[in-house]
Amino acid sequence: MLKMALIASVLLLIAGLTAAHGKVYTTYHWHMHQPIYWPDKLPSDPITYQKAYDSLELEPSQGGHPRNDINGIFGEDDRVNDYQHYPLDAIQSCQQYPDMGAQVSFSGSLIENLDNLAANNHIYASGWNSRYAQAFNTYKTSGGFPKLDFVSFTYHHVVATLVDKNAFAKELALHKLIYANTWNGAPYSKGLFPAEMVFTERAIPALVDAGIEWVIVANTHISRACKSYPYSPHGDNNSPPNLADQVNPQQSSYFSESISRGVTPNNAYPFSYRPHYAQYVDPDTGNISKIIVVPSAMAMSWLDGYACYSTNDIDKIAASSDPTHPMLIVLAHDGDNDFGGGYSYYEQCVSGFVNEAQSKGYTATTIEQYLSQYPVDESDVVHVEDGAWVNPDGDFGSPQSLQWNYPLQPNNAQAGQFDIEQGWSLDERNWAILTATENTVETAEQMAGGVRLSEVQAPSSDATDAELAWHFFLPGLASDFMYYGSALDMPVKQTIASNNAVAHANKSMAEHPASDKTPPTVWTLQRLPWNPGSCEMGELWGYKYTSMPVAFYIWTFAYDVSGIDAVVFNYRIDSDGVNPISSIANEIYSSDLTEVGPWISVNMTHRPFPIGNIFNQSIDLTCDSTGKVCLPSIIADEYWIHITELKDVLIDYYVYANDTLGNVKKSDIYHVYIGNGTAVCNG
Repeated sequence: MLKMALIASVLLLIAGLTAAHGKVYTTYHWHMHQPIYWPDKLPSDPITYQKAYDSLELEPSQGGHPRNDINGIFGEDDRVNDYQHYPLDAIQSCQQYPDMGAQVSFSGSLIENLDNLAANNHIYASGWNSRYAQAFNTYKTSGGFPKLDFVSFTYHHVVATLVDKNAFAKELALHKLIYANTWNGAPYSKGLFPAEMVFTERAIPALVDAGIEWVIVANTHISRACKSYPYSPHGDNNSPPNLADQVNPQQSSYFSESISRGVTPNNAYPFSYRPHYAQYVDPDTGNISKIIVVPSAMAMSWLDGYACYSTNDIDKIAASSDPTHPMLIVLAHDGDNDFGGGYSYYEQCVSGFVNEAQSKGYTATTIEQYLSQYPVDESDVVHVEDGAWVNPDGDFGSPQSLQWNYPLQPNNAQAGQFDIEQGWSLDERNWAILTATENTVETAEQMAGGVRLSEVQAPSSDATDAELAWHFFLPGLASDFMYYGSALDMPVKQTIASNNAVAHANKSMAEHPASDKTPPTVWTLQRLPWNPGSCEMGELWGYKYTSMPVAFYIWTFAYDVSGIDAVVFNYRIDSDGVNPISSIANEIYSSDLTEVGPWISVNMTHRPFPIGNIFNQSIDLTCDSTGKVCLPSIIADEYWIHITELKDVLIDYYVYANDTLGNVKKSDIYHVYIGNGTAVCNG
């Protein structure tokens, strides 16, 4: 009787804790990645690029390239264990909890590098992946889902907001190939962790086509898209959300926490801590593609990656959790860097957090297990603002993805000085190179009648030049190179990838002289300022809350193998200044004149974009033992327009480009609310 009474008391205590704290679930995502550090041809096997060990051996004969410390990167003790077993150790330390698990992402380039090192018995050995592969089939949740879910990823760690859709789709497809080979034929995950947690709804069709059902996103981009979001200039530390993005329901409760990076994420709870659907509307047909967006808790994730984390922050918001759609606290960060990639984190902190969470009535789980228990209602659709996690210093989750995309400036520019018409920046130069290369590679594929993905991923002696063009191009898209700006030899890596890809593409087109039916490639449309006629903030403006005129620029890069005839900017004015999720009128090219006005078309100004380092910045653009500066063989031109006459309106806009053969490329439709130019922004 005493034993039964004790059990009853314990059960009552647990029930009381759950009632006090609310029904909350927790899980992790740990991200692992290294790029192809020198995407040049391997001299002994010139149909493929160099991997880690190759570059390590060749560095002395390549003029010191790559300048990255490959031994230090791959040989760091914690990292060696991260790539082989630390996450599994963490899960095994919590085996008493039937659903406790985590999501892990390995980029394709990391796997290639590890395989290459192991093949040469350097730092790693054959079977480096064996414990993970075995764990996939051994450790299951109560619902039969993997406790260690190796989620989908882009092969070379590409930024979804800026990379072309066709390249993005190729990246997903190639990752699927290496995934099966690495994890012993394990079925491909239904989830995706996007590089740098950068998400855009424009990526949804490619994700759905790849069989992806859910994607991890930064919850800041759900919160900032809420009506009446409580923006804080020195908290958000980047551009205010544009009113065009603020279409989610107004929320009453926000959780705010500062992190050492210099930003204070502010997130609606419980709204931005539980999964929803996001959607993309095909502008031609009006067809809707949907995907589940699983929010990762900003601030909490950062803190978990830099010290042993407790449930104190979760305790503050747990009581608001809806038991029918409970909060899922996803702690997502790099799993191979800093404290969050170390022995103490995996071997001690994870179990400490999980034990504390379970003692308070929270439940450790995986995303798949959670979604099986709490399916997202098809009608629960939210808007997710473009952008990354809050981690990059100076970007802080900006909707423009500034860490990889700094706007055009005059020489020796100060904060707030930009020159879209005649300026230059290293990031934009590299996107111009990649845009031109993308079109050349796509055209080669079309003229050759297609490519085999297996030969793009791991070329054999049978590989075609069109396949080799893709193989050499894709490593140049790695976000790492632009993330670190002018450091080391990062700025020249895109040129190395581009020149090798273009050489193979040109050879392929010469061998298959079919008609060019490939439309121009048009880069993601850029806008400056982000909030015309309103306020701006962040690194671009010297961290001063600054009033903006109503005038703004739109610009892009465009390229076509057969030459471009014209690039045309098109815009229309919304009837009531609102773009509700429930309507698709603003998302399609055809105009329902009850909701939007007619399209107005204006030719964009063309500018041949300079191929070199025109400001003579201190940048290492050498690429071989001669020390010569390596320039790209092709580069896209800039097209821009300055809009000056609109104010206090919501507009939809897109660009179409015609090549000289009549092939047409339309961009997606974008939206911006233009203020009235009277905003007072001080601070």
